[in-house]
Amino acid sequence: MKKVLVLGGGRIGAAIAKNLSTDHAVTLADLSIDHLQHLQGHCQLLAANACDDAVLAELVAPFDVVVGALPSLLGFDRLQQLIKLQKNIVDISFFAEDALALNELAQENGVTALVDFGLAPGISNLYAGHVVDQYDVVEEFACKVGGVPVERLKPFEYKAPFAPLDVIEEYTRPARMRRDGKDLVLPAMSEIETLYFPGVGHMEAFNTDGLRSLLQTVDIPTMAEKTVRYNGHAHLIQQLIDGGFFKPEHRNATAKVLLEQWQFAEHEPDLTVMEISAAGQKDGHPIAQTWQLIDHYDQANHVSSMARTTGYTCAAGVRLLLQYDDLPAGVLPPEIIGQNHRWFQQIMAELATHDIRLTAV
Repeated sequence: MKKVLVLGGGRIGAAIAKNLSTDHAVTLADLSIDHLQHLQGHCQLLAANACDDAVLAELVAPFDVVVGALPSLLGFDRLQQLIKLQKNIVDISFFAEDALALNELAQENGVTALVDFGLAPGISNLYAGHVVDQYDVVEEFACKVGGVPVERLKPFEYKAPFAPLDVIEEYTRPARMRRDGKDLVLPAMSEIETLYFPGVGHMEAFNTDGLRSLLQTVDIPTMAEKTVRYNGHAHLIQQLIDGGFFKPEHRNATAKVLLEQWQFAEHEPDLTVMEISAAGQKDGHPIAQTWQLIDHYDQANHVSSMARTTGYTCAAGVRLLLQYDDLPAGVLPPEIIGQNHRWFQQIMAELATHDIRLTAV
């Protein structure tokens, strides 16, 4: 039984720890563990400040792999430090910095770092790598994804499964895209479009900065990533942006207010939707495919849909990393894993055991 350390005890970090505890010895470390008592009996809980380099070095020493589930503002720095400590890692912190900038450092230290290994980026990137592997030429790739509460309460019709500051970052970070072979940067929340999910209804999707490493690792001339919400949400958020509520000097205060508005109640159900599309050439013929995911709150185990789709993907990445010795050293985003058919199928099969499936439409 391998030893796994999870850094960060939020909803998703807790879901990862509990999932991995079924076949690994797991320790979950967070600044405070008072909110994690429901994990007693599943994994060891440890109160620790992972932002202290000396504490981190002592903390990670006995573990085979580390999971980074820290807030985005901490993610890159801690990933860099873990690489220096020569610890293999699977990270989902969605930091703004370029993880591939640490690739050479990881190779020098013999470290395999699977980064952005969640939902999107994560499953979306795995599919990007998969179509690169399966098609002769990939001409277009797009992912539209979002998590929302089942109950639509005004004014936002939204609640956040992670820190509001991270959501604000998503709503304000310029969105990098590629069209016809040219890279471009568009405002976040621009180019709103409508799409339909059976059983959920019509929703809206707008530009966000979710392509990340795909802009460097795959040769697809047209790529886009959009966030999905209930209709009307983007207009309301844009009013807050225009009003200056998300400016750096006001952001913390705004996040404090939104934390009250966006906090999920205990056992409140959520759902996750995703649409992935790809087009290109295969065997001398045009090919175009679209897949959709509609995932719901786990009522039996009280696990949110966002924690399921993000956390269980991360857990599958941990198992892959521990199982295969042929994963190369370096920083590996999911699309690299997706280009290996065996690795892709293993992760998708593991997700299917939790009834997380993308269906062709």
